[in-house]
Amino acid sequence: MPFLDEVKTALPSEWYYDPQHYERELESIWYQDWVCVARAEEIPNVGDFIVKKVGNQSAMIIRDSNNEIRAFHNTCRHRGSTICTKNSGHFANGRIICPYHTWTYDLSGELVATPYRTDSDDFSMSNYSLYHIPADIWGGFIFLNLNKKTGQSLEGFLGEEGNNLSNWPLDQMTSVHQETKTLKFNWKLFWENYNECYHCPRTHPELCKLVPVYNKGLVSRDELSDEEQGIKRGTGDGVETWTIDGKIQLPIIPGPTAEERERGMVYASFTASMYLVGHPDYVRSVRIFPTGPETTDLVIDWLLMPGTKEKHADKLDHMLELGRLVVEQDGAACELNQQGLRSKAHISGILVAQEYWVWEFHEWVKSRLDGNT
Repeated sequence: MPFLDEVKTALPSEWYYDPQHYERELESIWYQDWVCVARAEEIPNVGDFIVKKVGNQSAMIIRDSNNEIRAFHNTCRHRGSTICTKNSGHFANGRIICPYHTWTYDLSGELVATPYRTDSDDFSMSNYSLYHIPADIWGGFIFLNLNKKTGQSLEGFLGEEGNNLSNWPLDQMTSVHQETKTLKFNWKLFWENYNECYHCPRTHPELCKLVPVYNKGLVSRDELSDEEQGIKRGTGDGVETWTIDGKIQLPIIPGPTAEERERGMVYASFTASMYLVGHPDYVRSVRIFPTGPETTDLVIDWLLMPGTKEKHADKLDHMLELGRLVVEQDGAACELNQQGLRSKAHISGILVAQEYWVWEFHEWVKSRLDGNT
């Protein structure tokens, strides 16, 4: 996409803190699209469950008796009680039991028992299965779609972007380290920050040493002038991967091409809930969970091939250091941005030439809101 040819007006400041607008975005975006919530390895055994929230909606994700992933609203069909009060666990004997009146469901969500209920002719258990949520898996990642009427498959939602890391064996890889960051900014600020590198020279000096185009305040080599086109795509000359020193200390992941390894970094982004970046030696994923108008959780996973963590435990900190630092730097910048948006004088900001992807993101947000009014 070319540079913006004129200064653009950014989204209204109140869209980043107004509770009613936040609810509107949840309904128009987060409750309509496929959202990445977990890794399938988090529930390895039949009967295992995890609970995840998308906006203010709580979902139970279960491995059923056929070893398939299922998802349900964390709500009993009787009078709406929350069923799971823990974030993870195991349903003993393949039974999901509501803690209030003991209504009991099997792992497929069917109601199978209602102890102590007085019988009546008009009651049929088959009418009161758990509220189903569409679930699917891509590359070992679990996606949910709270819009039961969606006509779009997960594959269709991911589109061509889903092929970016096709040479990385994501479904075989395992998370060797996970961190959750609770940050004080609106979820949109994460994607705005992600979609430009205008901030990079000041905010990420360590990263800019590894990726030459970032040091110019740009995201892509395609943005360079004709005179600068000789700069290497991806990481710089002599830089192998995203580590503090740019060096690889872990085994190379099988699958990526020589060109992909030479590039040192390949991105795949699935607005609004996830991006991941493949390196020659590891993959890092970041999942985004809006928790309020001015709060967001980031869940970061570092993925390796099975057995690598155990054989190279002394190398993990070297892998983790740069990713941790970049998240901390971006988080601090976004929190400052959130604070400033509360100014009565600042009705909206502006976007300059190289912030074209931010403008594209803003147009996407507006189109989603217009399409769900």
